[in-house]
Amino acid sequence: MSVENAAVYLQNVTLVPQDMKTTLPANANSKTAYERAQGRIASLGTMLDQEAKNIRGLNMAFEEFDRMLGRFGENKNRYPEITARP
Repeated sequence: MSVENAAVYLQNVTLVPQDMKTTLPANANSKTAYERAQGRIASLGTMLDQEAKNIRGLNMAFEEFDRMLGRFGENKNRYPEITARP
């Protein structure tokens, strides 16, 4: 759940329209870098969502495995038991 909560904060935030008007190459380069960084942040959020799903799936698999092992002891021995007569 903590992973999902962290992913909510990792979203792409676009620049405001005033930041899109510039004639300086340095500003254009910084906007490009900002947009690239925001894209990577959003990608990280998506990957965290996927990891949360993977963790949940792994948890379900372990629970099923645990149930199977619990039932394993309930089954009778598949080999015949030999007992000595007194």
